[in-house]
Amino acid sequence: MGQIQAVITGDVNGSSKLNAQTARSLVGVLQQCYEITAKRLPQAQLAGFTPFRGDAFQFLVGQPTLAPRSALLFRALLIFHGAQEIHQKLQAGVAIGFGSVDFAPDDLSAAGGGQAYTRSGKRLDKLRRRIPGMGVSGLGKADAYLDSLLGLTDTLIHKWTALQARAVSYALLGYSQGEIGKVWAPPISQQAVNKHLRAAGWPGIEPALHWAETFIESHIQVQSNSTKGSPAR
Repeated sequence: MGQIQAVITGDVNGSSKLNAQTARSLVGVLQQCYEITAKRLPQAQLAGFTPFRGDAFQFLVGQPTLAPRSALLFRALLIFHGAQEIHQKLQAGVAIGFGSVDFAPDDLSAAGGGQAYTRSGKRLDKLRRRIPGMGVSGLGKADAYLDSLLGLTDTLIHKWTALQARAVSYALLGYSQGEIGKVWAPPISQQAVNKHLRAAGWPGIEPALHWAETFIESHIQVQSNSTKGSPAR
């Protein structure tokens, strides 16, 4: 098995209800949200963003431990920029696939290949039109634990307003409430930021996300050690 990476595959809920002009603008919003996520979270090593069918997207997370954080940041940005750019509250179902990656999208291939891509796509197929709309595949028995955590988080995300999503997008990057207030345009008080984060459920999401990242890291380490220790055939 090659190095374990993660692939995020998602699609926008209810996109068939968008009018033609808004639907055409959707791909641009998805691209914008990906570029911001990649820029603000460089340690996640995002690559290979691929939009398809007009309302779906996929990208590679080179640092798999940060796949849940990348997915949450992308979704928070999607809610905020959807409201700003096309005046729509955009929610998305998202699946994270863990495994090896044979190749990423490039000029020769419009789609990536490998375990992580296959698992992510198949997991999203099972999530479509369902609540909760977040899940994982590829970590064996650990999948069920992460599915439960992400399912609860997804329920909270569906209740976020655009401003709550904006506050969470900065909190996901480690900004303090005071720092978030200062980068807000125009600036807002720390008390206002606190109100947005509490309403979004961030006090519960933050420790759960840290647990998920630690859990994924330890599980991947165990898998890696097990593979290295296997006799050659």
